[in-house]
Amino acid sequence: MSKQQGELDLRQFKDQIAVITGAGNNGIGWGIAKHAALELGMHVVLVDLHMRVVDKACAQLGELAPHRKIVGVQCDVTRIEELEKVAQVVNEEISGHAIGMVFANAGVIFNKTILNSPLEDWKTTLDVNVIGVVATAKVFVPLLQRQSTESVFCSTASVGGLVRGDGGAASYQASKHAVVALTESLSFEIAKKSPQIRVCVLCPCIVSSSLMASSLVNKKASKGELDGEVRQLRPASNVFAMTPENHATQVFDLMREGKFYLVTDNVKPYVEHDYPFEASTIIRERFQNLGNLELDNSDAFVESEHGNATSILKGAMFQEIKRLNEIEN
Repeated sequence: MSKQQGELDLRQFKDQIAVITGAGNNGIGWGIAKHAALELGMHVVLVDLHMRVVDKACAQLGELAPHRKIVGVQCDVTRIEELEKVAQVVNEEISGHAIGMVFANAGVIFNKTILNSPLEDWKTTLDVNVIGVVATAKVFVPLLQRQSTESVFCSTASVGGLVRGDGGAASYQASKHAVVALTESLSFEIAKKSPQIRVCVLCPCIVSSSLMASSLVNKKASKGELDGEVRQLRPASNVFAMTPENHATQVFDLMREGKFYLVTDNVKPYVEHDYPFEASTIIRERFQNLGNLELDNSDAFVESEHGNATSILKGAMFQEIKRLNEIEN
């Protein structure tokens, strides 16, 4: 068995560098950055699209981890030349330390169906969520290959990349299926030649995040429709969601176990309730459909508390949300 599999000793990454894209807006990337600095003792490179967001995140993490080197870089991950500049900054500002982990985490979401979404949103989604991961891999994996020390390359997909598409956020789910496939391909591609590199794909369920809001803000900014500079956003409140910090703990727990698919469900001890997303059940349904060469659309005829029928938002968490809504109404 190659070194890519099996348990991973996270203690070895102390004083090494973690590079995290999409890390500035208090979501999944921010939680990973905090854990890397505070729990693993890593130096952290925070990457995000807007300088003001990057600066704010750097100041926050620098205050929490004063003995770690915290570097922020503004970068559009769809532009490989900007990612190359990130690598250059890493080499110049944190020289003498190995790159231990790279998280290709930057993403966008536009919550619309196929027939109601403009092609512009599809192009942006595929550029950021897919090409951004490919570009990050093309810049940083060769750097990891030059190192003899063990390292991790982790891309962020979603549980939406493992379950069936059902209309809502169609471009997002399609992009995340692509991320899962390309990360599997990368793992196979370098398995023999670079066994010191662990490749894994992160598939979160429900995490407190500002992703939907930041996607719309960035869209307006790109069109020149935003007054002033882009500011850092706070995650939307959701009592059933994992905090970015608790989510990061689950990410590294699964990584420590040597998992490739880091499916982070809303389960204890990472949340304080008993209403999971039930990812494994919904993933299993998709593969049963595949095994039967059929597609079961029966959920399309079931009334949903969200106003639209769904084949994936129906686990214990969403049943509880439905119950609470019925009590309120």
